[in-house]
Amino acid sequence: MSLVLGVDAGGTSSRTVLSTIGGAVVGRGKAGGGNPMALGPADAFAHVGASVRQALSAADPEEVKAVIVGMAGSGLLRESSALAAFERAFADTGLACTPRVVGDVVVAFAAGSPSPSGTVLISGTGAIAARIIAHAPVALADGFGWQLGDEGSAFWLGRAAARAAIRELARATGRAGAPRVPGAPRAPRAPRIVGGLTDLVVRHLLPGDADLDGGCVDRLATAVQGGPPLALAELAPLVSRAAIDGDPRALGIVEEAARCLARTALEVHHPGDGTPVVLGGSVLTSKGPVQDAVRDLLQPQVPVAVAGDGAGAAAWLALRELVPPAEAARLHARLASTGR
Repeated sequence: MSLVLGVDAGGTSSRTVLSTIGGAVVGRGKAGGGNPMALGPADAFAHVGASVRQALSAADPEEVKAVIVGMAGSGLLRESSALAAFERAFADTGLACTPRVVGDVVVAFAAGSPSPSGTVLISGTGAIAARIIAHAPVALADGFGWQLGDEGSAFWLGRAAARAAIRELARATGRAGAPRVPGAPRAPRAPRIVGGLTDLVVRHLLPGDADLDGGCVDRLATAVQGGPPLALAELAPLVSRAAIDGDPRALGIVEEAARCLARTALEVHHPGDGTPVVLGGSVLTSKGPVQDAVRDLLQPQVPVAVAGDGAGAAAWLALRELVPPAEAARLHARLASTGR
């Protein structure tokens, strides 16, 4: 039996799908993050190897005829030390074929379309768009990281939510307003009740804190400043929840995020060529107001699809090397939708 192996090495997890060339999944694996830029090559590739070994646990590795690894930060493999760590990770898997590494954007695009060309727009913790030609990236937009870009990403949404929340808290508790004469007593003031997005953010960042007073503003700021910046990405789902409930601040954040993401996609997409835009990443593959708003902005100009399973798509890319194009196209939905 001939098998193919696909690996989606992401920032938080490495997932592997083992499939027959007929598209039947016969093994799966999952381990820690596989992004060498985020975790370092040694740890990242050790996780990738563990995921592969798990997927191969009930199969003969010598039956695997093609392996595709989709990886963020794959450019690091040009460095000899990183390449050596990658080769060590696969040395004890028993595979007889050499893995081929492609960018994570290539796998994300394949997860949403069997077309060889088009655009993928990813919004997860970060945000990036890539123009794909013949299953290879030829142009990129954004992806500059949380300090310089990633507009419309989960981090971007979370930071906007925290900013909106702390400003409303300041107004509600009397911390903001006209300056007080030094030495003059502050007039007692009952805090207004806050709800919607602000309430969700406070409950997330200050669990168990029931006191809505002037000190709540400082406690919220301390909670944000004391944690890792990218932890703000955890607030992104709260924006969607509040937007669904009609919170005006959340609705404004969603609209701005969608405009940023659509602009990023159109920096590299050619609307007149009829190729699709695939939406990838946790923000855009989750049904909700951000996905809907981005669709509304793009669909008048281009067809839009949502990415399925990345590891299954990597396995499909491996399968393409072994079967005729028409057969590969027929099997795309079977593998790319695996696990979703």
